[in-house]
Amino acid sequence: MSEPFTQRNRRILVVDDNPAIHADFKKILSPSSASKLDLDAMESKVFGEPKAAEEFTTFELDSAFQGQEGFRLVQQAIADGRPYAMVFMDVRMPPGWDGIETTAKIWDIDPDLQTVICTAYADYSWDEMTAKLGISERLVILKKPFDNVEVVQLAHALTEKWCLRRKAQSQMDELEKIVAARTRELQTANDDLRTEIAEHARTEEALRQSQKMDALGQLAGGIAHDFNNLLTVIRGNVQCLVADGPQTPVVLEGLNQIDAAAERAARLTSQMLMFGRKKRMARQHLDLNQTLTQFGQMLHQLLNEDIALEIQCHAAPLTVYADSIMIEQVVLNLAVNARDAMPHGGRLRIQADRAEITDEAARSKPKARPGPFACITVSDTGSGIPPEAMPHLFEPFFTTKDVGKGTGLGLATVYGIVKQHEGWIEVESQPGQGTSFRILIPLIPYPGGPAKVSPPGTGIVGGKETILLVEDEQIVRKLARRVLERHGYRVLEAASGNEALPVWNEHEAKIDLLLTDMVMPGGLSGRELAAKFLEKKASLKVIYTTGYSQDAFAHNLALEEGLNFLAKPYAPQKLAQTVRRCLDHALPSLPHPTGG
Repeated sequence: MSEPFTQRNRRILVVDDNPAIHADFKKILSPSSASKLDLDAMESKVFGEPKAAEEFTTFELDSAFQGQEGFRLVQQAIADGRPYAMVFMDVRMPPGWDGIETTAKIWDIDPDLQTVICTAYADYSWDEMTAKLGISERLVILKKPFDNVEVVQLAHALTEKWCLRRKAQSQMDELEKIVAARTRELQTANDDLRTEIAEHARTEEALRQSQKMDALGQLAGGIAHDFNNLLTVIRGNVQCLVADGPQTPVVLEGLNQIDAAAERAARLTSQMLMFGRKKRMARQHLDLNQTLTQFGQMLHQLLNEDIALEIQCHAAPLTVYADSIMIEQVVLNLAVNARDAMPHGGRLRIQADRAEITDEAARSKPKARPGPFACITVSDTGSGIPPEAMPHLFEPFFTTKDVGKGTGLGLATVYGIVKQHEGWIEVESQPGQGTSFRILIPLIPYPGGPAKVSPPGTGIVGGKETILLVEDEQIVRKLARRVLERHGYRVLEAASGNEALPVWNEHEAKIDLLLTDMVMPGGLSGRELAAKFLEKKASLKVIYTTGYSQDAFAHNLALEEGLNFLAKPYAPQKLAQTVRRCLDHALPSLPHPTGG
């Protein structure tokens, strides 16, 4: 099997204007078989020894008599895929190109061609040739008249050199392909690694932010709990003083101002509980389109006249399981922030839409998860948010507004509400170009109409029953006892769950209702205390009270505001109403919780 052409190329081009030169090259490099046998026989006869058979390489010769003709043959050979390995090039070939000019043009199209310049005259010096052609390992000079052996040696050497050069180039090309492929693999791996590192960094940052927000939420919830105890006492005593009347107008005005200030403080603690995700939610099935449409009427009154409000609803219902008041609170807080960011007017757009979060999209956003979601977008054309403020946007008490212009709880409240609804927030903002908040809340199938909640009774009726009051805050306990005794109840009290045990053991038969705080010192919580008593007396009525939300304690415990749950801060009338309603209500048997 013959070797590939590129490895065994014996094609030679002779360019000379003298036909005799072509004949000479043909005899030397491509003799016929008969003439070769005649020469062998003659040699044997002269030397008296038989000529041993030897391998003789026959070259494939083509002839050109002018430089232009030689150039065309080289072009055609390249086009046919059978290039020449070398050329014997005469220098003088009038008229037209000489050998130096022809060589220069041929090298432009075939830089691998090995070239032998044949000359009988001092047409060009070596320096002149190299000045025109450059110093090249492809160039050899052969003086006329030339020796046959020298021609054969040059033919063998230069065609073999051409083959080796092509082979080396082929191997180099293959090596470059391998290197390029490996480089692409490494580049891809490097890109993947950079992407993974970036995703890891985003996840770590999201985790740190989440942990920080959770810690701040716990802190805010604890502060709100303590404030609610104090506000219960302040508002309760003020309302008792007003009810005891008559008071002078000055005293009555002062009491009313104290009560109003305490009510404002109660709203602040309510916002803190929302941020800490400890605020009670009254969930029901809502169509966000309807909620935004109805709430939009109130927003028009809230905004300045130079702010254009646009509310755009989705074509189909967007059903979520949510607290309508809290959703309105989210939109309200965002709208107020947008209004304050547009002191000279602008446009506020509130849009409800459906968003289908894919797995890929969820991976690119640490807080997101795949599935169908309702999306509320609140965007404005205001001043935007500075980049340095973005990481602290939802922290409580952080605000970019001037002193006295904001509490720093608006966006913290939004964050807590959305988190409670198992959603997340996305923010885009450019200073001077406005801000856009996207609130995403899980969509659910719509099962029917909204749940109906029976309103609590409004009458304030007392009684003669015995109530065991368990409250660790002395001032709250004294207020509650005062209110209950004014309504005719007999009150037994204890400062902790452990203190309540001996009181229960002594008066169990007489006790009709347990009014207990949820969180108390001593290792025995309110729900654990109630569980112990209910095991002994199933008919016992229980009211739980706390400065936290009932959601924090509702696991395995059926709680209903105004029936067996009383949130702090509570008014004296609310306490009396809840106690009477609980005593008169036929409660179903409740689970006996074991956890605190």
